[in-house]
Amino acid sequence: MEGDPSVKSEHAEIRSFVLFKNVTDRTVEIYWVNYSSKLIHYSSLEPSAQVPVNTYVTHPWVFIDKATGERMVVNHRPVYYPAAWYTNIDPNGKLARIEVRIHCPLRTLKDTCSWKIFATLTDKKAFLDLELPKTLLEDLRSCYNLYLMCNDSLS
Repeated sequence: MEGDPSVKSEHAEIRSFVLFKNVTDRTVEIYWVNYSSKLIHYSSLEPSAQVPVNTYVTHPWVFIDKATGERMVVNHRPVYYPAAWYTNIDPNGKLARIEVRIHCPLRTLKDTCSWKIFATLTDKKAFLDLELPKTLLEDLRSCYNLYLMCNDSLS
């Protein structure tokens, strides 16, 4: 994700006022993607916590599980682009923040099990020592690669 030139902030004048809500049972790290496609840490959200953010419509945001490095989603998408501020005016004409609910990704049962196993590993490379069938090791390797990709962006 980081370094992907198609995902980066662009100059904009249209503001957006959002309220990021963590509706998972995990601590979620919130990152703004800057103008060079680098992830910039914005905040950590505990389960059920929320944070108001003033941003722009062309500024992408990503959300990562703090414990596993797994990408969280908004509206089933791994990158969130804010809507314009004027799209969320209440019936009384007052500006309301756009509620952005952060979710766990929709996965197959097999993927869910792989992530659960991966999350239990203190040493994330320890999956290599597990006596598992090759296909399950490959699933854990996919978790590990995603974990590395997300955590490389933190350094």
